[in-house]
Amino acid sequence: MSDLFTIVLIVLGGFVMFLSIKETQRILALIQDNKYRQSWNILRSLMVFFLLGYLGVLILFSLGIQSLILLLTGVIFFFGALFVYMVVKVGFLTIQDLIKTNILRIELQQQKETSEAIARTKSEFLATMSHELRTPMNGVIGMTNLLLDTHLEPEQREYVETINTSGAELLMLINDILDFSKVESGKVELEVQPFAIRECIETVLSLVNFMAKEKSLEVSYSIDSQVSQLIEGDIKYLQQILVNLVGNAIKFTSLGEVLIDIRKHQDTQLIFAVKDTGIGIPSDKLDELFKPFSQIDSSITRKFGGTGLGLAISHKLISLMGGDIWVESILDRGTTFLFTIPYHPVETKKSLTVEVVGHLLDGTQNKLLSSNIPKLATQIPLKILLAEDNPVNQKLANRLFEKMGYSIDIATNGIEVLEAIQKQSYDLIFMDVQMPEMDGLEATRQIRAMAQSVQPELSNLAKSIQIIAITANAMHDDREKCLASGMNDFIAKPFKVEQIQAAIEKWGRKQP
Repeated sequence: MSDLFTIVLIVLGGFVMFLSIKETQRILALIQDNKYRQSWNILRSLMVFFLLGYLGVLILFSLGIQSLILLLTGVIFFFGALFVYMVVKVGFLTIQDLIKTNILRIELQQQKETSEAIARTKSEFLATMSHELRTPMNGVIGMTNLLLDTHLEPEQREYVETINTSGAELLMLINDILDFSKVESGKVELEVQPFAIRECIETVLSLVNFMAKEKSLEVSYSIDSQVSQLIEGDIKYLQQILVNLVGNAIKFTSLGEVLIDIRKHQDTQLIFAVKDTGIGIPSDKLDELFKPFSQIDSSITRKFGGTGLGLAISHKLISLMGGDIWVESILDRGTTFLFTIPYHPVETKKSLTVEVVGHLLDGTQNKLLSSNIPKLATQIPLKILLAEDNPVNQKLANRLFEKMGYSIDIATNGIEVLEAIQKQSYDLIFMDVQMPEMDGLEATRQIRAMAQSVQPELSNLAKSIQIIAITANAMHDDREKCLASGMNDFIAKPFKVEQIQAAIEKWGRKQP
């Protein structure tokens, strides 16, 4: 009877050990990358040894070899004690490690959530700052342009031009700070489309006009005949890079000239060279140029000003485009900034000949107002509603539209917009985004919802309205939000009169 009981216990022990081996397999599956995995593998090997030991005892028991049974039982007992100790020890360490891993995972998740919250806060702050800074700048620059279009005494004109120039310089600084934050937060997305390279350069020169005018510097450009008239790329960011580089060249050049030279580079790239005859840069300072907020030295900062962000922004944008930037300079003789971007020519019927155009930027290229603003109302008669809560910008826009021949209505918030369109039929709405009570995005969504109205008159009215955002929220995702809400186009403040004209010509002609 005792022999049978012993055999049953041995068989049960073997079965339990077999189950333990299977459970260990499940543990190993859970701790793929855990540092105690090797220890659990050893434990599994011991379990297999015990299982074989149980089988050995059964065999020896059936053969009646008592001395070997006692020896084997002693070995099994010793290793059993060792096994229990290791299970307790390794189990404790494994659990402890898993707890630490889970705590670390939770902390990482919390850090990620905190980082995302900070990024959202930063993005919201930038959007607010963009709006708050650009809104008054729109009034300053726009009103001084209007004032320059009136009859002024020479001394008065000089003062107003100084205000206008200072406003343009301040806007460039604001743009530098906002653009750097945008690049750093990874919110820059390239918009690749065909554009005319010559017109791109001409626009750049017009933007630095006020700087060259102050120094009577000649700024010229040269485009190699092998470069296609049309190329594909992001014209907005290419112009921003060139404005930064040409602006710096003008800033640090007192006498001589600034030249933009554009050529093909290894057939797959364009190389842009911005050359000046300015003060040059010491060779030991070249590595500092593309670092954020860096200046060559404090005296340069005091004398020439600037945020030290322009080159850092340009460097990041060029890298994003898939190009490279570097600098060559000789102290007191001049500097050349060179950068490459991918070259994607667009086929044209006529090839471009070598073209070198000299520009003495003396202010004659400035497009002011009434003398250059066509009476668009006679060509494209429209009923226009302006949604704008800032009184200065209301006056500015109203005056600009008057010069185009339009008499506009004004709403100060989204609720007034919805009320206005139910009383009067409008062709175009120039819609601000940030307004009290109801913002421009919500007002646009509600107008587009009216297109689904069961009332045919209201539905047709909502469908026919073209809505253009005209806002100080100038970040890339602001444009996407405006278009997603149902707006047709986007103009950032401070706006140019040409942008308003272009919007009217583009969307006003779409009226039924």
